[in-house]
Amino acid sequence: MKKKSFFLLIAVFAVALLAWVACSTQKTIEVGAATVQDITAKWEGSGHADFTSEAFNHWNEGDPAEVPANCAKCHSTSGFRDYVGADGSAAGSVEMAGKIQDPINCTACHNTATHALDTVKFPSGTEITGTGSSSACMTCHSGMGSGKSVADATAGKADDEPMGDQGILGNHYFAAAAVRSGSDGANGYQYEGKTYVGTFTHAAGVESCATCHDPHSTHSRKAADGEMSVCQTCHSTVTGFAEYKTVTMSKVDYDGDKTVESAYDEIEGMKAILLQAMSQYSAKVGDGTMFGFNGDAYPYAFIDTNKDGQISADESAFPNAYKLFTPRLLKAAYNYMFTVKEPGAYIHNAKYVLQLMYDSIEDLSAISGVTTAGLTRP
Repeated sequence: MKKKSFFLLIAVFAVALLAWVACSTQKTIEVGAATVQDITAKWEGSGHADFTSEAFNHWNEGDPAEVPANCAKCHSTSGFRDYVGADGSAAGSVEMAGKIQDPINCTACHNTATHALDTVKFPSGTEITGTGSSSACMTCHSGMGSGKSVADATAGKADDEPMGDQGILGNHYFAAAAVRSGSDGANGYQYEGKTYVGTFTHAAGVESCATCHDPHSTHSRKAADGEMSVCQTCHSTVTGFAEYKTVTMSKVDYDGDKTVESAYDEIEGMKAILLQAMSQYSAKVGDGTMFGFNGDAYPYAFIDTNKDGQISADESAFPNAYKLFTPRLLKAAYNYMFTVKEPGAYIHNAKYVLQLMYDSIEDLSAISGVTTAGLTRP
């Protein structure tokens, strides 16, 4: 080989090498300078990966052992892929039962069909478009029940007459998107004649699921310029999860305890008043059987047999479930559940859940004796 040709070949090889490095570097930047190992480690520590959890094992004893089609969308990767059409089926519905112990893995979100999602349909029937990279998150975290389902159940019935063997209705669990969307999603029970806030957008740069949460770990994102939480960019006292509950939403005492508190504490205060209102209301209608609530025991609504305002372990037994709902109580209980079963409500849309609870207390007040005096509606 001539010397000139040899150096030309070396030059071509060098250019190709540089191009390959540049391309590889750009690819690394596009995934946030994270390696596959980093992403896998984040995912393995998330609830989405916990194949031992109840969320992915609830149906193990069934015959056959499979996740029913109406649950599969969110409780199995196979079901979610079915819903978006990534398995070749029609998009927007689940045709097949899902697999048990099939947690949400890479293939649920990383496929052409999921990437194309830009609309989310809520249980209320309302659709929100332009949801972009948050669409996959919102599809499952929109819950299952809605204010419409409560309205349908109570239609044509007298407000204060027991409905007969009616259990509590709820929006299912961790319905962050349903809460965050507010009146745009219309998933709370919204009282006629009242107005409600819409989607909570927080602040520029943190206005969607994917800009606040790391999609692989599901934890809050780190700030772009360091290791601190993105929340700490504005809320300097927030160094970890425990401090999220200390952030004050505004200079208003919503729950009437004469103290301006964090969004979390204002919601907790309003919840306590609503629970009292429901208990007092139930004791004054029908046969006087008192309603009680235990969020750690299914089906959550129980008879408070000794009327002490507390549901003990003995009272939390399934046969003691409260099923004497009137339409008025069912509406209030749904809004209570809507807040309780979304533990991040204080972040995702505090004003919406405060409005729902305030209106529920107000609706019960004439009979319960627990009024909105001293409370503030956002």
